[in-house]
Amino acid sequence: MSDGITGRSTLDELWELMVGRGPRMASSRIEIDGITLNYAISGPADAPVVCLNHCFASDHRYWDPHLPAFEGFRVLRHDARGHGESGKPPGPYSLEMMAGDIVGLLDALDIEHVHICGVSMGGMIAQTVALDHPGRVASLALVNTTSEYSADQRQAWRDRAALVQRDGMAAVHAALMARWLTAAAAASRSPGYVYMEEMIGRFSPASFDAASAAMCGLDTMPRLPEIEVPSLVIATPDDPGAPTETSKKMAEMLGAPLHWLEPAQHLASLEHVERFNGLMRDFLADAASP
Repeated sequence: MSDGITGRSTLDELWELMVGRGPRMASSRIEIDGITLNYAISGPADAPVVCLNHCFASDHRYWDPHLPAFEGFRVLRHDARGHGESGKPPGPYSLEMMAGDIVGLLDALDIEHVHICGVSMGGMIAQTVALDHPGRVASLALVNTTSEYSADQRQAWRDRAALVQRDGMAAVHAALMARWLTAAAAASRSPGYVYMEEMIGRFSPASFDAASAAMCGLDTMPRLPEIEVPSLVIATPDDPGAPTETSKKMAEMLGAPLHWLEPAQHLASLEHVERFNGLMRDFLADAASP
């Protein structure tokens, strides 16, 4: 698979990579302000850069089946702090801290600006980069994410974190899988389901606590009009992690098109890969045009 990012790679081959049954794409590690970040970069060296940010409890492989959408781009993915093969310093973390990790990585790799995309937690981080470091962002794509949490939503994360600290990841594993992927994905044991099942099982209680604290600090909705770059919102009706009305409000405040992927739960891109890839391909064709 040439450089791990080509339309000549079949979706089946990419799923094989994601679930660890194929050769792993090369990744590298770099020290950024006291934390080791694991990252993978692929695609033409002189192409515009797309920075992809994974969801809570996963790693950069989340994006493996989506790589064909970014053919012709330089693609940067990393494991967020506390995740995958990146460093896991004690928490709590903040979205600003995690956004700073990305900017530090861009600086270290001599990348001036990126088209940034994030799913769920990764979308929260992407918003924070766009707001706090606007000169580094050429476009913004938000996938099954939110810009605000209610008091009840914050408390739900705190309750999950407390349960995990007491009883381990097994205490929330089934509930998270049911929130994030459909019963059909579970019944067929789709590659996306198998991947997330494995990743949640590996996630440490300490990382759960630290990263969920970052999400509980989310409050970007009032600032979304500050984002002036081309933007896109991809959502799922009745997403348990990103309410329908919130997705509509985000799109309105960003002046962005809103596309729905269904049926799905919270991680729609893993259940509608080709549709998601097409949306991203079309968006970037416009966003990256001179």
